[in-house]
Amino acid sequence: MAQKIKWLDENCNLCQCRLNSWDARLSKILAYKIPVCEKCMAKEYGMEVEAFRNRMEDYLGIRPCLGL
Repeated sequence: MAQKIKWLDENCNLCQCRLNSWDARLSKILAYKIPVCEKCMAKEYGMEVEAFRNRMEDYLGIRPCLGL
């Protein structure tokens, strides 16, 4: 069964958009001290969001929930 996205009561510490469970998971895996959104993580690595997702799947074997 595929996981569903869960919206959190937290905001990205860089752009202030609302965080979801995927953002929190990536922040933890990449050892961010403060949670940030996927868009800001991708920007920090100089990548588009889709390329960043592909990189996470290739290197870490994880992918976002369906519908994200």
